[in-house]
Amino acid sequence: MRLVIAVSGVLLFGTIAVLVSARPPSAATTRAVATARYTAAPREAVDPGSDPAARAPTTDTERTVTAHARPRAVRGLALPIDGATLPTDPELLPNSPREYRAGWHEGIDFPAPPGTPVLAVADGVVIRVDTAFVEWTADEEGRALDEAVALGYTPAETLDRLRGRQVWIDHGQGIVSRYAHLSAVAPLVVGARVERGRRIGAVGSSGYEEGGPHLHLEVRVGDAYLGEDLAGDTLIATIFRAFD
Repeated sequence: MRLVIAVSGVLLFGTIAVLVSARPPSAATTRAVATARYTAAPREAVDPGSDPAARAPTTDTERTVTAHARPRAVRGLALPIDGATLPTDPELLPNSPREYRAGWHEGIDFPAPPGTPVLAVADGVVIRVDTAFVEWTADEEGRALDEAVALGYTPAETLDRLRGRQVWIDHGQGIVSRYAHLSAVAPLVVGARVERGRRIGAVGSSGYEEGGPHLHLEVRVGDAYLGEDLAGDTLIATIFRAFD
């Protein structure tokens, strides 16, 4: 009789263990293993189940860019270079990979000769102007890029140095335009109001000489950037809608 009771107990314990192990993971467990999304630097982990637009990278240096993500609503911007056209080459648009720094492009590039005037895309208030810009040395740049590759993402400080000499303009409603790689800035001061089409600087290659002379324009919308998480025709359509 004791033997029968012992065997029954073992069988009962085994059945309970199987049932417990077969239970699906809880939502809390799923959130705990969610992988962070990356742009310039790691963000907080996002639960893909609660945000349909969130997609985790398969590695630290790879992000899935989804064409169905919600476009950012930006309208009425002027082109930052007189006579320029909006690029369609993916290398010049947001979300193009930048392997040399283990990151992603967050702006729109307008190749142009050095010294070409750069114009404000809309009325706004100057919130940054690099009048005392000092270029970093080749050694400093090399160490920073090596660190970024080792980390698997571009630290915010490194990304800012790579943008070189900059002007930032706040257009209200959470929209800020950033003009990077400038060779010179206009006589502006923080807090000054500027009008759409006003000259605010000149095209250059400061911050990253290897990129050649061009204007890197970022349109920031809150803590995101215009075109973030978009690709292909959806990305191009979103950018073209933002400009007159």
